[in-house]
Amino acid sequence: MRCVIMNQVTRIDANSVIKPGMLIVIEIESKNGEKTVLKSMVHETYFEKNVLKIAMPSLKGRFIPLPKGDSIYVTALSDKVVYAFGSRVLDYGRDESNFLVMYITIPDKVRRIQRRCFVRIPIVLNGTYTVPGDDKEYSFLTRDFSAGGMLMCTKNILSVGQPISVNMDLGGIRLTSQKAQIVRSNGKNETTGLYEYGVQFLDLSTELEKSLVVFVFQQELKMKKASSGEEAGH
Repeated sequence: MRCVIMNQVTRIDANSVIKPGMLIVIEIESKNGEKTVLKSMVHETYFEKNVLKIAMPSLKGRFIPLPKGDSIYVTALSDKVVYAFGSRVLDYGRDESNFLVMYITIPDKVRRIQRRCFVRIPIVLNGTYTVPGDDKEYSFLTRDFSAGGMLMCTKNILSVGQPISVNMDLGGIRLTSQKAQIVRSNGKNETTGLYEYGVQFLDLSTELEKSLVVFVFQQELKMKKASSGEEAGH
């Protein structure tokens, strides 16, 4: 069974989590909209000045100095938690130890993104959804399902970022006008003629999330037993 990663975002003081030695990823965007991802590492922190000294960003082993004043998006990596913030390039060059470095801004607070792993199972389920401003219910099927979301198949064209409300009857569990969002589009499946979208559930209560985890676990056990029975039959 596959694992789907969902993110829970909170804001936290930068000086309590950003430390020297942390690996960071820098995302830049060109004028024509092309995005480039660079690697770096935190060298020193100067929170009283809202400044970080980082290793010169690199791409495939080649140093990439960025122009002063450029806006960048930074993600600092720490196990299952990542910290993200918008930044700006202040300067670059060699420091007192002759290392190639860059100086960038850092805000007082950064976004703490807790990564949670939910088991995702391939399963066909029925449901309906509505979109804001439209009371009509549209039907869908799932290709897979987890406590954090699903791969939804529908006749309708939706856009990434589109909020929807989901209704599903999972036996002992009901999702009624459950807030959700389209987070990925797989395009049209030429075999089924349906459009496929990755859907993330939003604002799940702790109780409902636990119930969905149990539901997925139970379905996974059924699949394993059915598979074992087929193998025994052979």
